[in-house]
Amino acid sequence: MVAAATSRRQLQRECFCRTATTLPLRLPDFTLPGQDTDRDLDLRDEYSATVNVFLHFAVLGAITLVTGRPFLFPSLGPSAYLMATGEKARAEGAYHVIGGHAVAVGAGLLAYALVGNEVSAYVVFDRPDPAFSWDLVYLTVSATIAMMLTTTTMLLTKTNHAAACATTLIVALGLMGGLEDAAIIVTAVAILWYFHDRVLSTLAERYGFKPRDARD
Repeated sequence: MVAAATSRRQLQRECFCRTATTLPLRLPDFTLPGQDTDRDLDLRDEYSATVNVFLHFAVLGAITLVTGRPFLFPSLGPSAYLMATGEKARAEGAYHVIGGHAVAVGAGLLAYALVGNEVSAYVVFDRPDPAFSWDLVYLTVSATIAMMLTTTTMLLTKTNHAAACATTLIVALGLMGGLEDAAIIVTAVAILWYFHDRVLSTLAERYGFKPRDARD
């Protein structure tokens, strides 16, 4: 009788083991907060953009160091980001990148010449109490006119490049100005685009740090 009971338990264990090995193990589906379910996480894209941006600014930083001139300025950041990530294919073209910034420089110079009154945001905001000053009025009007001119001209010429709007404000607020700074801005943008398109893109394709898909 004991032997029979032992045989039954042995048979039950064997049946359970066979069932457990044949049934598929399925875990419940879950989504992390903020996770895009239509796109798998691809770390190589994120790292490749970082490498691209590093190389962009390493080159421009070296030029700035050697020349002592401002080949680094804030509006280069958005342009470099768009090119490094491939987020907007049209934004990578020379016509849009260089053309957009050139339009912005021209609009900023014109607006500042008309109403800027040769003041600079650096100086104005360094004062103890600049509120309600005429200099702030001049800068506000200059910035507004520059943005209006830049927006209209980029749309008319189809040189749409959002980062250029930061360039026109830099010039219109007197942070960078004059023909020398204008030439430096356009030259820096041209170097950025040329280095990315003719040098970096080739290396990225060869060594695998080119983003494989754009961010929508």
